[in-house]
Amino acid sequence: MFLGYWWKLCRYVGNVSSMYEPFYKFIQQLSPDFKVDVVRIEPLLKSKLIYKGEFLFRENDICEFVGFTLKGFLRTFFIKDGKEYTLFFHPEHRSVGDYESFRKQKPACFSCQAIEDSEVLLVNHQVLNAFEELPDGQKLLRLHAENLAFMLRDKLLSLFRDSPEQRYLDLIQTEPELQRIPQYYLASYLGIEPESLSRLKRRIYQKRNS
Repeated sequence: MFLGYWWKLCRYVGNVSSMYEPFYKFIQQLSPDFKVDVVRIEPLLKSKLIYKGEFLFRENDICEFVGFTLKGFLRTFFIKDGKEYTLFFHPEHRSVGDYESFRKQKPACFSCQAIEDSEVLLVNHQVLNAFEELPDGQKLLRLHAENLAFMLRDKLLSLFRDSPEQRYLDLIQTEPELQRIPQYYLASYLGIEPESLSRLKRRIYQKRNS
């Protein structure tokens, strides 16, 4: 009887220790009341090591998974007229992937590359189906899709509304881990040239020390 009770407890996140615990915590932040059936989900999960400079997927690939950064740092970007434009950064404990390509089996609109040696948890269609079959699983996926939409909205608003200096200041305040990445990636994300970013940083430094 005791063993049966213990097994029931261990089926749910919060009662087990796992290398995927950051992923489960990410889910609980999305939906605090959602219960992950670890015994059912975890055997389906796989992770992938991606070394610095390698790609998780490339533009025009059909994505067979979305991911979650367990370790390291990735970026998503596209190329136009030979120039790279960084869309988002994906440090530890962030989701990553082209969700539309994954769900609709359409070519990806951008590429995903490791800035550092990284490990990514892969969520394929089998994992997604298992989540959908859990109580409130579809609600969880809807909340995640909404979060992605809100993040894209904030990015677009900032590009049109804020100056590069304001975007930079907001970025280093809300995401200080971005200061560890090469500056040319950060400039690409801000929509400016690396030289302009250097001048911007000098101007901010002078203001703070004047």
